[in-house]
Amino acid sequence: MDERMVSAIHDLEGAELEPRVMLAMMFVERWVRDDARSIDETFFTKLLEHFSERELVELAITTGTVELSHKFNTAFAVIPRHDGDTYEVGTPGAPQHMRDHLSSLGIKSPRAKEDD
Repeated sequence: MDERMVSAIHDLEGAELEPRVMLAMMFVERWVRDDARSIDETFFTKLLEHFSERELVELAITTGTVELSHKFNTAFAVIPRHDGDTYEVGTPGAPQHMRDHLSSLGIKSPRAKEDD
């Protein structure tokens, strides 16, 4: 994702993104935010204008896999290291802009550091 896409997260429909990119991001947001309940027939029809059914299945599987990994890592405080195949357990030192974004969505880490 580039900086433009990251900033578009706050206003997907008002962002100047290619329709296919915008719809993929909307799909992921709906999948995660309301457990895919708003991926209704109307939205699915719109998706099919830009994606094949196979691509949508792949998008759903990828989104679900990443979400599951995130939830597992959050629940067990597993933080993947960037310098190898081993894992550390504890709270990550996430960059401030990431913490600000999560906070703007009303999300707080269950294991947030007290001094952050």
